[in-house]
Amino acid sequence: MQKNGFLTLCFSFIPGAGQMYQGYMKRGLTQVLLFVIPLMIGGVFLPVLMVLSAVVYMYSFFDSLNLRAQLRQGIVPEDAFLFSWDGGEDLARLVDRRHHLIGWTLVVLGVAGLYQGFVSPWLYRLVDLIGWDTALGQLLNQVVRGIPGLAVGLVFIGLGLWLIKGGKKKQPAEPDYTEFKGEGEV
Repeated sequence: MQKNGFLTLCFSFIPGAGQMYQGYMKRGLTQVLLFVIPLMIGGVFLPVLMVLSAVVYMYSFFDSLNLRAQLRQGIVPEDAFLFSWDGGEDLARLVDRRHHLIGWTLVVLGVAGLYQGFVSPWLYRLVDLIGWDTALGQLLNQVVRGIPGLAVGLVFIGLGLWLIKGGKKKQPAEPDYTEFKGEGEV
């Protein structure tokens, strides 16, 4: 049964709701969770993660409208979670293929969390002791506030340069030249 286009559009503004309205509960639930979890973690521990919610929001909006277009064309995609879970084998394959990316992501998130949860409060306390109205206090305050932006900028520049360079190219394996000698050869 075809759903109302206006209601589909309205529900598309809520991550996962447009998919659920069209009968795709698993797909919608995945998008709701992918939207809410970074908001919860980011709001409490690491605000940088809240950016992921914006990405999921945009994906969910356009996925809902794309799903409607597919259904109107008679294409009925399977209702499945965006990430399958087959006893951890998918996760093991993901970690095996992308261990460097996952590792660096965890390092960056860890450093950001450490800065926000430990370093930044101590630096602000130092500014309190120096005095907010002194030149040194104002300078230190600007440095403390600017470090996260500097770090994000450096990460983007590094990723951009890495992409321009073409990423890490794998070197071809050296061929194994084993000489075979005939029976009469020395």
